[in-house]
Amino acid sequence: MLMASGLRFKIFARKLVLLLLAACSTATLSFCSSLLREPLCRMRAPLRTVRHGVPPSQRSGISNICQAAGAAMMLFACMVMPRGALATSALETDVRSVYSVGDLHGDYKSTVKILTSLGLMGKGGEWTGGTAILVQTGDITDRGDESGDIFRALFRLQDEAPVHGGRVILLIGNHELMNLENDFRYATKKDTLSLLADSSSRSEAFSAKGWLGKAIRQRMQAVALLGPKDGLSKPVLFVHAGLLPGFIESGDAEKLNSAVKGLLEGSDASNLREEPSPLLGDEGPFWTRQLALGPEPQACQEVQKTLELTGATRMIVGHTAQPDGRIHDRCGGSFVLADSLISQYYTGTAHPSALEFYADGTVSAIYPNSGERIPLRTP
Repeated sequence: MLMASGLRFKIFARKLVLLLLAACSTATLSFCSSLLREPLCRMRAPLRTVRHGVPPSQRSGISNICQAAGAAMMLFACMVMPRGALATSALETDVRSVYSVGDLHGDYKSTVKILTSLGLMGKGGEWTGGTAILVQTGDITDRGDESGDIFRALFRLQDEAPVHGGRVILLIGNHELMNLENDFRYATKKDTLSLLADSSSRSEAFSAKGWLGKAIRQRMQAVALLGPKDGLSKPVLFVHAGLLPGFIESGDAEKLNSAVKGLLEGSDASNLREEPSPLLGDEGPFWTRQLALGPEPQACQEVQKTLELTGATRMIVGHTAQPDGRIHDRCGGSFVLADSLISQYYTGTAHPSALEFYADGTVSAIYPNSGERIPLRTP
């Protein structure tokens, strides 16, 4: 009996040591990757500290040491660990940076400040984010004067990012939808001029055949669901205003995107106005405020239903501006309100912000003006 117990203990201890070795090797490689990366990375230090990274003169030596140590531990673990054990390790989640940015509303200066602070855009407007993923949650246009410049900048980054293994995901907001419907009540004259380099009128620019109307239909989408293949062990759902469970009963985000795409493609402004779909209506993903402003118990029940249907742990939205210029959460952190009044054209003062998502499921709000990085609640 004692011998059997001792044998079981030895087997348990051996497995524990092997799992620790695998975890250490993964952590070593992840640490080195973050330490050596030029852009803002996962290390939770002030922005101005992280951005400078390791001096180039020291980077090569550190890289060799880190790679050798991590590789040695990983090799040993792989040699002795039972087949399939690594399948349940952190290696299932790709290591990359994931960021999101809320409503930009025609403020090009704030847009550039955010993207350069995150290390995603260079001085020449080029993509510098490597394998990072950026999600912009809609409302690029209206209120401000430079939405044409922002669209062009983001479309350029969207084209360049995949060359480096990165991705830029652009979501449709209610203000993009309004302009597709020829509702220009929030448009400024200067903003219209920023769109006219390729069109004779704002209406033409946003038409199904116009340069911007065509780009919105082809490049932008309704929702985004990111998970382990995107660097997030705990999936996150992104949508402009909020997503009520009735709109995604199948749990399939791409099916919802296809439905919206089908409504927009080939439809001109009059069709969108005269034959409205519930998807494009007041409680759809572009307009609803039920989840952002409704009584928290009821709103959080709806949030939880949507998260269960999609397999996500958080829902990130813009649309509902936060008066204090800060990012807030509801429902214990599972619903995040990311419209921090970024654009100076709201109140005369810009409040640039972004969210950074970490592989372990935690999220921080980033404020480039102050260098603050504030952790949000973890559901």
